[in-house]
Amino acid sequence: MRRTSGLRIAIAAAWAVGFLAATSHAVYIDEDQNWSLRMRAYGQAAIRLQDSRSDKTLSPVTGGLEESQTVPETKAGQLVQNRFFFNPELDAKLTPYTEWMKKGWLSWLAPDDLRMRVAGWGFYDGIYDYGAEQFNDQQKLINATYNPFVPASTRPDGLRDGGWFLTSTRIVLPERGVPVTNLNQILPGNKTKDPRETYGTRRRLNEFYLSYSKGPLFLRVGKQTISWGESDTIALLDQTNPFGVLMGAPGFFQDIDEARIPLWTVRASYDLFSNLGPFSSGFVEAYWVPGDLDTNVGILPIPAASPYSAPGPDPQLGNPIFPSTKQFILVDQLPGSSFKNSRYGFRFQTVYDRFLTLQAWFYRTFPQQPVPQKIGYPVGDGSDREIRVRDSNGNDTSLFIVSLQHKLTSVYGVAGTFFAEPIDGIVRINAQLFENEPGFIPEKNLNIGTTSESVLGQGTLPRADILRYEVGYDRFFFFRPLNPTNSFILSASVVGFYNFDHTPQQDFRFSGLVKRGIRCVDVPDDGPNPGDLRSSDSCFAAGGTPRQLGNEVDDYIQQKQAEAQAQVTLQSDWFHGKLNPRLTVLAFTRGTWAVHPSVTYRWNDWLLFGADFQWIGGDYQSIGIFQDRGQVSARVTYQLN
Repeated sequence: MRRTSGLRIAIAAAWAVGFLAATSHAVYIDEDQNWSLRMRAYGQAAIRLQDSRSDKTLSPVTGGLEESQTVPETKAGQLVQNRFFFNPELDAKLTPYTEWMKKGWLSWLAPDDLRMRVAGWGFYDGIYDYGAEQFNDQQKLINATYNPFVPASTRPDGLRDGGWFLTSTRIVLPERGVPVTNLNQILPGNKTKDPRETYGTRRRLNEFYLSYSKGPLFLRVGKQTISWGESDTIALLDQTNPFGVLMGAPGFFQDIDEARIPLWTVRASYDLFSNLGPFSSGFVEAYWVPGDLDTNVGILPIPAASPYSAPGPDPQLGNPIFPSTKQFILVDQLPGSSFKNSRYGFRFQTVYDRFLTLQAWFYRTFPQQPVPQKIGYPVGDGSDREIRVRDSNGNDTSLFIVSLQHKLTSVYGVAGTFFAEPIDGIVRINAQLFENEPGFIPEKNLNIGTTSESVLGQGTLPRADILRYEVGYDRFFFFRPLNPTNSFILSASVVGFYNFDHTPQQDFRFSGLVKRGIRCVDVPDDGPNPGDLRSSDSCFAAGGTPRQLGNEVDDYIQQKQAEAQAQVTLQSDWFHGKLNPRLTVLAFTRGTWAVHPSVTYRWNDWLLFGADFQWIGGDYQSIGIFQDRGQVSARVTYQLN
């Protein structure tokens, strides 16, 4: 049934785009053109250019070496995306309908300008309906064994079958010794994650707001987006609104504006002055996202469910952190609906000496990247640290729960933009201090590297003050031999961060991800690089013993105290704006690199054809964890505008 429904949706979407393209270029609902309808819709197909990475790992059952593929395994040439996206927009100029207010006692409230906007957002991806069969087979396995009563294992070896991936807003630790018979006693109202609903099809009311202006006051109320801070190519500093990360870093595999998630927000700005000595165009702005109304932090990727899932096998299988006889649960602990989870911000902007645009702001937000924390009873008192569930037959099952934590963080930012004549371009400078942001240290979050008993107990959340910054340079220039009629646009920047709390005792790691390969231990003293990461063959040749990664601190990807990346985008127009090629290159200080050339051909104002190529290489960190995801894609876009 689902496959038939998916195909019908794809056919209907393709027919709708073709019909609209053939019949109309824009829609005005009334004669005065106060109500207008726009839409952006596209169909895109992406082909993988690489096989999924393969590593030697140790089997949790036999203890021997075995080949481990990234799950779901993907082969070069396979379709990894067939996405049909739509974004209809309805805009209304409401000022003409408020003329009656200007003549009565409400004249003080009569707007200078009043507008409304409603926008939808949704997509369908047929990868599970008519893509390679392993994608649909794998998504069927996700949460297939979920049972809130947690029955005992029926396998002779006592191993559990599959991890569970859930969401919940609360985690309740029962009293020690009190029987627990249902998972809802620990995770009230928990819900299972469904790969089809997450990756296959989604839709939402994307924007819905009223904009009101009266003199120096501007007010916007409703579902909207706010962008403070730079978001070139990959959004690192712009964290006022959450981003969807189901396709990896927003801005690389997915358009950054498409990935941004609007929130129910009250936003206001007030013009303070036009001229004040050397300052001009000064205004203040503030926003508030009520926590009782909206605590959306985006949807986190599901392990082992999609061609864009993080690399590695199913977390339940082959994981050395915990015995496979325990039920593994990865729960995304979403912020609860309460006033204390409100997000808000304040900003001031002005122009100095008609040369330098200055901004300063403060806001509270949930960081884009949640951090894992082991859930259990506190360690150190010598008693049982495990959470157990007892079934109707009196059998106990131990739970190994890892929670992904979202915690509010304060952000202080400053930015400046100016034209620098010596380098004939615009310089952008942005710095933001993320105060007391949760981080990941394996021995604290997961109790890794302590004792086999402690790893079962409650982890803690280390905090850090992190400075994130960007220095950018934008320039328009002509290069007549290559393009005699149109200029080139160059946008370059260096983005980095500095962790003020990183010390040898506070050794932060990257997002809880382990390194590649295996670790070679018990190498004789005269062996090369004992304890090194290497292939199994070279480990045996050195006289060592392979050990799977995950139960030692140094097995996790290092996050250095200071890191940076450079990103450069170059584009221009040919054939009177019909052909628009673009090249983006990213380079990290640790050796990771990525290239993203693309080209768009504008057939006319409402029909565009595009092609993209993405390739990642270098060190296995940051975006480099997707270094086996090289792809090429083609897109057809229809614009009703």
